Amino acid sequence: MSQQALKAVESIVSIVKRRLVERTGPLVVAIDGGSGAGKSMLAADAALYLGATVIQCDDFFRATITDEEWDTYTPEQKCLRCIDWQRMRTEVLSPLLAGHKAQYHPFSFSSGNGLASHFVTVEPSNCIILDGIYSALPVLSDVVHLTILVNVIPELRRHRHNIREGSSDTEWHARWDAAEDYYFSELRPPSTFDLIVEN
Repeated sequence: MSQQALKAVESIVSIVKRRLVERTGPLVVAIDGGSGAGKSMLAADAALYLGATVIQCDDFFRATITDEEWDTYTPEQKCLRCIDWQRMRTEVLSPLLAGHKAQYHPFSFSSGNGLASHFVTVEPSNCIILDGIYSALPVLSDVVHLTILVNVIPELRRHRHNIREGSSDTEWHARWDAAEDYYFSELRPPSTFDLIVEN
């Protein structure tokens, strides 16, 4: 882990511990940032220190919406609709916040209904981390208690994304870059987050 990533994890762990002292129930933390920012790595490392449960927001991607349909949506519509937040609330957040384990089918592009046949099981804990872009959407403000932005300049994020995907991923960038830019400029500018970490 780089020194910058280590510093980011330490900052996340520190603020979560402070917030946990102030709460009687589970703390829901959104670790947000653009594609390629390194959210998942930081979420996983922070969870080890905190004993936290991590929810991968991508598991709730609306896989039944076709690429052609996505291309008719505005950037704002893409931000609001790409993740099935209601399913996440019902199947995961509600049980975990009540102290129960949760089970859900993650998304799958290959199945007819957009859901994999297997279950993902997550255990309750006093800290629940939502790992994913758009996880700090205002529509979730009633269940998200702490918002963290993993801040990386767009050019570097997109370069990391391409390395991860093994290609220039031109079609994906054409479809989603404008939505990400809109989200972090209009819906959730950096100044609205509780904590910003660099990675």
